[in-house]
Amino acid sequence: MAIKYDWHINGFDAKISHDSKSNVIYAVHWKYWGEDGNHSSDMIGSEHFEYNADSFIEYDKIKKEDIIGWLEAKLDVAKMKESIKAVIEDKKNPKDIMLIPEW
Repeated sequence: MAIKYDWHINGFDAKISHDSKSNVIYAVHWKYWGEDGNHSSDMIGSEHFEYNADSFIEYDKIKKEDIIGWLEAKLDVAKMKESIKAVIEDKKNPKDIMLIPEW
C-alpha cells in the first residue's frame, strides 16, 4: 500500500491589526501526517511568515490550499515524507522490542 500524506492546520498566530488589515497571520501551527494501512506517523511544527501587502489574503477568504502552499514553499516536504516513511517502515517491520521482566 502507498503512504497517504495530508496536512492538518492546527491554528494561527495573528496580529489583531497590522497595516490597516485585521487578523494578519504571522505563524501557522501544522501537523503533516502519513498513513499506510494500520501504521501512521506525523510531524508537527510552527512556521513563521513575513507580512506582504501585495499577497495579503483576508482571513475570511483564506483557504486550506493557500496555507498549504505557504508551508510547502518554505518546508522540505520531500525530506518530511522520507522521515515519515522511515517511521512507518519501522512500525511495519520492527527491529527492536521491549522486554518486560516477570520479576
